[in-house]
Amino acid sequence: MKMTEPNDRMQGHLHRFRFKFLDKEDRYEITCKSPCSVLQALETSSKFCVLKEKTVKQKMETRQQEKTMQRQDLVIQTMKGKKPIATHFPCHLIKNGQILTISTVFNDSEEATTETTQIYKENKQYVIFYIESEGGKNTKTKQLLKNKKLKPFSPLCIYAICGETVETALTRDGRFHDNVFIQTFTLVESESDPPRCVEMNVLVDCLDKQTFKMILEERNATQAPTAPPQAGSNLQKEDETNSIQLPMSNTSTETSAAGEPPKKQKYPVTVTDSAEILKILRHQFADLVKQMKKRYKKKKYSGVLSHLSGEFGKSTEGFSEVYTVKKLMELSDSVCMIDVKGVKQGTGFLLFDHYILTNAHLFKKDGIFYVNEYGHISAKVTATFNKENPSESNLKEIDVKPEIIDFQWGFDAYNRHVDFAVLELQDVDTSTGLLCRSSPDPKTGGVCLIGHPGGGVKRTDPTTIIERERRGEAFQRETGKNDRMDMLINTSIEENKVNYDMLMKPDSTEVTYDTCLFHGASGSPVFDESCQVIAMHTGGFPYKDEGVKSVIEYAIPLFTILENFLIEMMNRNNVEILTKFTREALTGLHSRDFIYNFIRHLVTEWKPSFSAALTAVWETVKENENHLRMKENLRTWIISKKEVLEKIQIAGNEALKEFMLENILVKLSQTDDDDEPMDE
Repeated sequence: MKMTEPNDRMQGHLHRFRFKFLDKEDRYEITCKSPCSVLQALETSSKFCVLKEKTVKQKMETRQQEKTMQRQDLVIQTMKGKKPIATHFPCHLIKNGQILTISTVFNDSEEATTETTQIYKENKQYVIFYIESEGGKNTKTKQLLKNKKLKPFSPLCIYAICGETVETALTRDGRFHDNVFIQTFTLVESESDPPRCVEMNVLVDCLDKQTFKMILEERNATQAPTAPPQAGSNLQKEDETNSIQLPMSNTSTETSAAGEPPKKQKYPVTVTDSAEILKILRHQFADLVKQMKKRYKKKKYSGVLSHLSGEFGKSTEGFSEVYTVKKLMELSDSVCMIDVKGVKQGTGFLLFDHYILTNAHLFKKDGIFYVNEYGHISAKVTATFNKENPSESNLKEIDVKPEIIDFQWGFDAYNRHVDFAVLELQDVDTSTGLLCRSSPDPKTGGVCLIGHPGGGVKRTDPTTIIERERRGEAFQRETGKNDRMDMLINTSIEENKVNYDMLMKPDSTEVTYDTCLFHGASGSPVFDESCQVIAMHTGGFPYKDEGVKSVIEYAIPLFTILENFLIEMMNRNNVEILTKFTREALTGLHSRDFIYNFIRHLVTEWKPSFSAALTAVWETVKENENHLRMKENLRTWIISKKEVLEKIQIAGNEALKEFMLENILVKLSQTDDDDEPMDE
């Protein structure tokens, strides 16, 4: 279940703009209260949802080849200049009072023209530039746009964040064909004389308000391809005399007859085309230094190095902003200390209603879980809120019911690590649940943990995400200092080998970082720089050296936990919890989309036993003011999924068919003819 487009609920963000449909004169006002995408802002208007649905339906009815059922792309243009923007264009870049014109075009390709999750922050510096839909030199036979029907809407408006490259901005935009990134395309400024050329690896900082055309240049010895060569390509088969030999360690783990591991052996490894690569890098280095001197306003290369050294640790600077600190302190009211009497202490947080989320391993001691097969906890458990003052005043200790709501430990159906427990409080706490603040993890950037390490007062720790590709480096940095340290670290890794192998997998989903919160912090919420909960702190690789230290720590993404929790509630037909979860989730942007994907999962994997769960979730959705948007998205999805319409016809699925018809997600004639478009 993947969410789309998060929303940073920052205060002080308030502006208005208007929209109209291309064939209509009526104009409607949108009031935007928080940073988000243009489409998200538009979808707060029920009038937009209704008019969009009617426009799409009319186009489908007048199209001669209805049976192809192609998708339609939304085209959003500004009245001034009529340059179309992407649907994920940051809303705060639209001027107050600006009018947007909405239309749709058919997308005859199989590719979507929207991209992945974006984080909208008003404190970032943005640039806007334009690219003609028709290319220049050597592009006549090349497809530049995924959807060719966007060509008349030239030039396309592109937004970018200062400090990123042209390629990054165009990739995020989502409307450009893969050809643009695979071949050596270059941007040429339309009105410059002599022509000003901008390559894909150039930073966007100086491109604001400029218009470009794409040209295709022939690659020569001084140009590196945009995409890396694939295994077995001609580049690898060329003359291998231009190569450098590098030593590589033998990683064999076989032992000798004496039982001792063999010493590491080294043998040469050939790096193909290394002379060519070295030539390219040397050619690009001078331009890079020149560009960085200009960007950082330094006269000497040594000044650039000093500036970059000063950048260390700035990925957590977002947590020094007063607004962010205040918001985190407010959200920290939902964090509590979990005490499993006689077993372990840890951290948890209020997820929704009066349900607490924490780690399952808090209930494990000496290899024994204190939760039986029927979900009964055999130890007393308490949740203590407001443990912030060393004097322990204003503590609020609440007993946890002995019947556990959900308990999962191990690996799920997708081989992802799970280690969580959902507990029910005896009394309802007054804190706000964090479900509505849930968000996909950003993979990079700053994060902040809030927890109760050592069972003490509540603490925070801002830190930085260690990307998956750099985890090996994090372990290597700690080793090699002295033999004693190496032994301690290697022992910790061996004792946690399953977790180590899990983090080193190329498809690992865990979030990793370096934190000073150790024992007792398990179950802590992990916040990103937008104060969204992205994960739950779970463990690390501790060792003792003048106190407890750890090599690296990790958290399980919150969406992995929520997905497994919902599926378990679905399998149990726990209508009460599904209803409460859905009602709370609909108040958050990402969690709302999570519910949408959960409904799709219920329909796709339909079993008659899902009927009660589907009905409970949908009835709760209908209570929400945004239900029209979700209904429209579901109908559009059903059109594109022939197997869903076929599923309705299968004997035993009458409940699914009745649900679809009752909620006008399909019409009666369509259950017999799935090529016919839907209407009200």
